[in-house]
Amino acid sequence: MVAPAKLTRGTISAGLMGLVLPMILGITSNLAAALFETYLLGLVGTNELAAYSFTFAVTGALGSLSLGISIGLSSVLARTVGGGDHDQVKRLTTDGLGLLAVVMLVTSVIGYFSIEPLFRLMGADEDTLHHIVGYMQIWYIALIFFSLPSMGANALRATGDARISGTIMVSGAALQAILDPIFIFGWFGLPALGLEGAAWAVFISRIVLCAATFYILIKQEDLIDFGQRTLAGVLHSWRSILAVGLPATATNLIGPISTAIIVSLLAGYGKEAVAGFGIASRVEALSVIPLFALSASIGPFVGQNCGAGEKARANQGMLVSFLWAMLWGLFVAIIFFLFSDSIGALFDDDPLVTEYTKLYLTLVPFSYGAWGVLMMSSATFNSLGRPLISTSMSVVRMFVIYVPLAYIGESLLGVTGIFVATCVSNIAMGLIGFGLNRWTYGGGMSDWLGVGEYSLPESKAVKSN
Repeated sequence: MVAPAKLTRGTISAGLMGLVLPMILGITSNLAAALFETYLLGLVGTNELAAYSFTFAVTGALGSLSLGISIGLSSVLARTVGGGDHDQVKRLTTDGLGLLAVVMLVTSVIGYFSIEPLFRLMGADEDTLHHIVGYMQIWYIALIFFSLPSMGANALRATGDARISGTIMVSGAALQAILDPIFIFGWFGLPALGLEGAAWAVFISRIVLCAATFYILIKQEDLIDFGQRTLAGVLHSWRSILAVGLPATATNLIGPISTAIIVSLLAGYGKEAVAGFGIASRVEALSVIPLFALSASIGPFVGQNCGAGEKARANQGMLVSFLWAMLWGLFVAIIFFLFSDSIGALFDDDPLVTEYTKLYLTLVPFSYGAWGVLMMSSATFNSLGRPLISTSMSVVRMFVIYVPLAYIGESLLGVTGIFVATCVSNIAMGLIGFGLNRWTYGGGMSDWLGVGEYSLPESKAVKSN
């Protein structure tokens, strides 16, 4: 039996922390594994590290596609749980996983046969391209196994069970970290595969994790129902998920697009600039884990409470998330300002690589608090069935603010100008996101501009599945 709406009871801080802490542990483990992988590849060579950095934009985009569909499922599930329709929760979870599997299979085939032209377009040279091809060919085969456990964890979190979802994430990261040096350096008699070995570590760890995730969803949590289905019922579920999932995917793709633009601009300054950015972005991802965890948690919290009619409680949760985001962003900015000198040297002894890493970590972190506010605002709009607002904010951030500033900054200040553009766009959109959230949900409006129409219908979705 699917659990009742857990997030509508108890104190707001306790409800959020019950979601955030397991999520922090899960995200920390995954990003720590990625950081460890970056360190190992730095030991192999700068060419391998630069090739690895080139892949971030593409793997991030594919992860965003998976995440967007997961957000769509989470949004519908949280409101359905809040409305008390437990059978529909199982049908939506089953149909959502099927939808993701279909999308990832098609994406893998297309991606596999477009590796070389895509990365040539991004500016990869011959020294890095053959490393990229070997890595991405394996990564595309692993994509479906990479995506399904993540969506399963999101489904569990939408029902209010963050403990098991956190365990799933930690287990996958731990297994990947164990396998990485074995395949990269060729331990236990295996050949040393370098960057390609990192891809094999992802592949094997995700197959194991995928099997474990489905066991938990079917046997332990009873969240998957393979009973009689109808095409109309499945398509209804898919439409409900994609109504939020497609705009959420577009929103999440903005980050990888931003990364691709940065990498293409930095490629003109040499592979050292790309490698330095790769190190800084991995360190950045680790430092903003609490912001990602909070944004992944505020959605289920707000969704369940709105599904149960507790709009005042949902509003207070939003305000708490904004405050926490600003405080954490300020803390991280101070830490990096004081210690950015030594961080790059931990990963690469090339002085140019170290200098580019320091430059990024000195400038950009001062926008993390505002970036966190934008994350919370976007997650809230997604959770309440208004994803187009989130998408609009991301489009404005990228194409109206960031891209023009990046090209202007690069022409005036070089690499420094590119990083300043990132900082300015984060701050500007953080302010806009906060303003939109307060105008929509914080003005004492009785109807929340039509949110009511999104809060309950999905909990009464067709029973024809």
